[in-house]
Amino acid sequence: MKVVTIESEAYKKLVRQIEWIYSYVKKQAKENSIPKPNPSEVWIGNEEAAEILEISQRTLQRLRSNGEITYSIRGGRARYTLQEINRVIAGGVVRNDKTKGGKP
Repeated sequence: MKVVTIESEAYKKLVRQIEWIYSYVKKQAKENSIPKPNPSEVWIGNEEAAEILEISQRTLQRLRSNGEITYSIRGGRARYTLQEINRVIAGGVVRNDKTKGGKP
């Protein structure tokens, strides 16, 4: 291993520059970070909900009719929160297994 010597002032200046770069990068990352939306505040439509759940829109209609999924009618269209979609997936209301039964 090589040992490199450097003057004390040069070393201090180098450390200050590194600290300045670190604080600048940290500040930029904080300014550019996009906060994650709250799933209970994000609303999606029928097509997107059916795609996420990997079911047909008719099956989604059946879930609404049976009271198995909470929805809201806005502008004459059914809307769902991402939180509700996640609940349906986690609760096993919809089987998301493409290998068993049904069409591939």
